[in-house]
Amino acid sequence: MARGDIKGIDITPPVNDWEAPAYGMTQTRLTALSAAGFNTLRIWISLDEFLAPPVSMEATLSRWIGYIDRAAQTGFRVHVAWASTWEERIALVNEPAQQARFHYALNRLCSAMGSYFSKQQVALEMINEPPGEQLTPGYYRSAAPGWHSACRSKAPDMTIILQPEAGWHGALNRFNLSDFDANTMFSFHPYAPGEFTHQGIGSQPHLYNVPMPITRYVGGQTQMVADVSARVSADSHLSSEQKKSEIARYSRLINDLWYDNGSRWEDWSELQRWVVSSGINPKRIIAGEFGVVSEFNYNGTPALKDVASRAHFMRKIREQTQANRYAGWVVHQAFGDFNLFQQSAVGEHGDRLIPELVEALFGSQPLPSGPPVMGR
Repeated sequence: MARGDIKGIDITPPVNDWEAPAYGMTQTRLTALSAAGFNTLRIWISLDEFLAPPVSMEATLSRWIGYIDRAAQTGFRVHVAWASTWEERIALVNEPAQQARFHYALNRLCSAMGSYFSKQQVALEMINEPPGEQLTPGYYRSAAPGWHSACRSKAPDMTIILQPEAGWHGALNRFNLSDFDANTMFSFHPYAPGEFTHQGIGSQPHLYNVPMPITRYVGGQTQMVADVSARVSADSHLSSEQKKSEIARYSRLINDLWYDNGSRWEDWSELQRWVVSSGINPKRIIAGEFGVVSEFNYNGTPALKDVASRAHFMRKIREQTQANRYAGWVVHQAFGDFNLFQQSAVGEHGDRLIPELVEALFGSQPLPSGPPVMGR
């Protein structure tokens, strides 16, 4: 935080081709990010390669330290995160053999990062969106403190970032702050309600075209239920009983979405109570990943063409982060399902940022509410 509040973005340039046309970070794209106001890049390194090096640990370290260095050479701050599967994250907490491999990997990586990079420029973020306590009961009490100690012994000055289960802010209070030093940050992922931010691509394939503010939906809550019910009824993959169950489930979800006309989406009051009661410096907390899926998503569902809704959500997260004096935010993502760069198709990316989203994150002008939204 010596360089001010974090204004970050997730990027995924290929490890062997930083400037690849599809997902790479060309100088033109880096210049666009800098001009907009971004100052931090969140990049991903392979957990799998560190746990089972395909050649050797030395080769793996060389490969990924070089990747981190390529990001650092841009002049942006760099958050390094582990790319991992759900099953791998569970094993890191529950399986002794995987725990040992991970501790060894942390020792090697943290030693290299601590000696090679400036403490003002590069930080290491531990496992992304850890599984819940019912699957990994030792995460808060032993695993996370153990990872912190293993890394800190090799990199005494490097910032370490931890997350609660699923990135949910309400679980931050499960960490015992005495297990960590003042140079440890805590990241949460504001993606609530998921039926809005991930509409059409998660476990609600029939629920999409949800706007923000939700009152822009023509016909209100009643019409939204009718539209979703019609999609479910037309789904030939579902039996009659399944359709009945799904319509009831969607009706409950939609009722929650419309509660207080959506004004309480991403309510951080529980998080703020913990900040006050724990006495933690709010600059140790970061909204570490957030965004809204666009129509360019890999599932092929209709998703969201409504850029005004995406802009309103991003402005809300930015303003709440500032109001609570947190360390900043990292938006998801440069390219892909949650693209901030303009796209013409899935996997086809341009060099310009979407202006409405830049205004939402960095500007001061009131955002247009957008036109009325109709179901389809």
